[in-house]
Amino acid sequence: MQKQPLLKQIVECLELEAERREYAEIDPAVLGTFMKLGGGAPAKCASTGAKTATSPARSYTVSSPTPLRPPVPVSTPAPAVASKPAIERQSEKTVAAPAPEVPMENLNVETMQFDELEKKAAVCTRCRLHKSRTNPVFGDGDPHAKLMFIGEGPGQDEDAQGIPFVGRAGQLLTKMIGAMQFERKDVYIANIVKCRPPENRAPLDDEAEQCLPYLLRQIELVKPEVIVLLGAVPLKYILGLSGITRIRGNWKEFKGIKVMPTLHPAYLLRNPDAKKDAWEDLQKVMSVFGKKHKATSKS
Repeated sequence: MQKQPLLKQIVECLELEAERREYAEIDPAVLGTFMKLGGGAPAKCASTGAKTATSPARSYTVSSPTPLRPPVPVSTPAPAVASKPAIERQSEKTVAAPAPEVPMENLNVETMQFDELEKKAAVCTRCRLHKSRTNPVFGDGDPHAKLMFIGEGPGQDEDAQGIPFVGRAGQLLTKMIGAMQFERKDVYIANIVKCRPPENRAPLDDEAEQCLPYLLRQIELVKPEVIVLLGAVPLKYILGLSGITRIRGNWKEFKGIKVMPTLHPAYLLRNPDAKKDAWEDLQKVMSVFGKKHKATSKS
C-alpha cells in the first residue's frame, strides 16, 4: 500500500483532534519541526486508531507552511459575514419600523371644566390631524343643554370657522333642530374628532381614540338627557356598533343617557328620500321632551 505524504497525515490528525476536543491547541514550533521532516515513518496521530481508520481520506493542496490562526470553537462556526452587534441591529429595526403617529400619554381631562378643556383641545397634537387643521372645532351651543348632537368631524367650512356644522350639512341640521321645536343655541353640538380629516374622510381609529377623551368629558359636563348620533362614525365610537341604516331609529343607552342613532345630514343631502326616515327618528326624540309635530292642515 502506498504511504500517504507526511503533510497529509498531519492535516488529518489535526482535523481528528479538532473533532475529538472542543478546540485543538497546536504548538507552532512543533508544527515547524514536522514541516522540516523529509520522510521516514509516518507520524502516529494522537487520536484513536479506530477513528483514524474510519475517517475517509481527504485531499488537500499545501503550497507552503502557514501559521496557525487563533483557535475557533467548533460548536460555534464563524459565519461568512460577521453579524452586527445587537444594539446596532435593534437600531436598524427601529429605523425601519414606522414611527408612531400619536403619543399615548393620558390626557388627564377628568377634572377639567369647559374653558380649560377647550384650551387644551385647541393646542392638541395627539394625532396627525393637527398638522393640517386651520382651526380646532370644539363644540357649539348650550353647555348645559338637555339635547346633544354628535357628528363625525369638521369639514372645510367648519375648519375655516372653528364651529361645527356650518356648511351645507350644518344648515340642514339647523333646520332639523328647528323642526324639532328647538333652537340651535339651546342644544349642544360636537364631533368625534376636533380637527378636519383630509378630504373630509372619516376619522381613522387611532385619530378617534386620541380625541375621544375630550368628547367624553364634554358629555359629562353637558349632562344631556338625550344624545342624537349623526351617522355611522359616532355610532361606532360611542356605542361600538355598526350598521346605521339598520340600527337608526332604535333607542340605545350610553352611561345612563338615552341615545338615538339617525342618519347624518350629509347623507340626507345625497339621498333626499331618506329624510323621512330621519324625521321619524327625530320625532321619537321630540316625544321625550313632550314635543309633538303639528301637521300643517291643508285647506
